[in-house]
Amino acid sequence: MLVRYRDRDLVRRCGTSPVRISDNEGAQLVREGKAEALIDPVSPPIDKTVKSEASSPSRGSTLTRNAGFYPKVAWIHDTTKLGGAELSNQTVIKAGKELGFGIYECFPNDFDKKKLLESDLFVINNFFFFEPKQMHFILDLLFEYKKPFVKYEHDHREIIGDQARPKFARLLFGRSIMNVFISPFQVDNHRKHLGDLIEPYYILPPAVDTSLFKILPDVERDENKVVNFSGKLYHSKGFLHMLQFAANKKEYTFEIYTQNHQEIKGTFARLSNVKVCSLLPNDALPKVYNSAGFTIHLPQAYEACGRTIAEGLLCGCQPIINKNVGIRSFENFHIGDVKKFNLEAFRKQLEQGIYSFWKEIDNRFLAEA
Repeated sequence: MLVRYRDRDLVRRCGTSPVRISDNEGAQLVREGKAEALIDPVSPPIDKTVKSEASSPSRGSTLTRNAGFYPKVAWIHDTTKLGGAELSNQTVIKAGKELGFGIYECFPNDFDKKKLLESDLFVINNFFFFEPKQMHFILDLLFEYKKPFVKYEHDHREIIGDQARPKFARLLFGRSIMNVFISPFQVDNHRKHLGDLIEPYYILPPAVDTSLFKILPDVERDENKVVNFSGKLYHSKGFLHMLQFAANKKEYTFEIYTQNHQEIKGTFARLSNVKVCSLLPNDALPKVYNSAGFTIHLPQAYEACGRTIAEGLLCGCQPIINKNVGIRSFENFHIGDVKKFNLEAFRKQLEQGIYSFWKEIDNRFLAEA
């Protein structure tokens, strides 16, 4: 009989991957609630191919499986605020659930040890603000009980800045079954600090909801209007760069949407071509992008990808970016090249990217099983 253990002691000793045991022993464990019976496949349990789904082009593709089970995934992230990273997470997680993966989102305020023990695979995403006892519980599962895990990185915090943890970064990136980055630029920066510990890695294109961010034909576009969405426009996000750029481009009008709008209004007040606004709900952003000719992001610090630039491109904006924005390192996107940039090709790459990500997750998990 093929079973998966549910009893805590058995899980600690043997994990939750399927195991084949005698029918008598399996039946006894199932009756006691210590295991669940699984379909015993005659053919290999997973079809590793991703096939296009013509009936649902917006989903891009779907993972098909002959028999067996999808891995149960514990997605570890420590904040519920809806910043760019968190919005990207939700887009990726939604795709995984569509494909059939069971995904438990683990937060510090929703920390379920039973669900963590039952998980077959971990995705270590934002991992800074868990309580020490919570973090230690997860690390025990990863390193003592050998739970396979993927390190999915949104920024450079592990290697650069006040929160950098170089020893911990070497442990996480060096022991994962795969490291996920969101631009070639981010890969290069991590390689400088971690060397070949970043191998094997996967580059996930911007995880943006392409059904939401698109050109809206009923919105009038002002080609001289420039919009900026930064979450919080402070020094590392390019506050001074924005100020200088707007002051030197009087022929353009600027709309800045930021959480700290009250703090920076005074600084921009002397510029008649700048309007500073509070943040908008995510579903209101496409209309703003569609009203503008350009979207701008000029960070002082490294930006792993630049989600707002991807959103703006999908809505028909031209990008204004600097060398610190990772999305420009996708050479096949041709960011900023009006002649070569292909909006539909860009959209399709983003649509396909989240499903290809789960295919790669599945393949890596199979290789470890």
